[in-house]
Amino acid sequence: MSLPGKVIEVHEEYVLVEVEPKPECKGCHACTGLLDGEKKSARQQIKALIGEVTPEVGDEVIIDLNPGEGSLAALMVFGIPIAGFFGGLALTPWLCSVTGMEVTDGARFLWGMVTMGLSFVFLAGLARTGPVKKISLRVMEIRQKKSPV
Repeated sequence: MSLPGKVIEVHEEYVLVEVEPKPECKGCHACTGLLDGEKKSARQQIKALIGEVTPEVGDEVIIDLNPGEGSLAALMVFGIPIAGFFGGLALTPWLCSVTGMEVTDGARFLWGMVTMGLSFVFLAGLARTGPVKKISLRVMEIRQKKSPV
């Protein structure tokens, strides 16, 4: 999902872009996540990495993810917690023996939820690493340079 916007601040590695989702956008609601739950028609400011172009304040730009990065991010956000849950289910007999609990369906559910919670903690730490930070919106093209005054 690409978003058009206007650059309002330029920093060394990123720009702050004021975006308003396209009016023809009706379907996936991805912008709700990008815009912190706001309505899709609301203007918001998004931090975007500087891509291969060099934007300046006032430029109209298109921000988007590199191809394939959206799938990788979805796999991390959804796949790792699900794997944590099922890992907890599989490890329940061992975890119960370590903690002195009886192996029951409730214990399996409890350990599944605990390990899923731990996977979210893992993801929070992973999200702060350099390689993962690069899976972010970036300026893909400059639609219009700011007009000279």
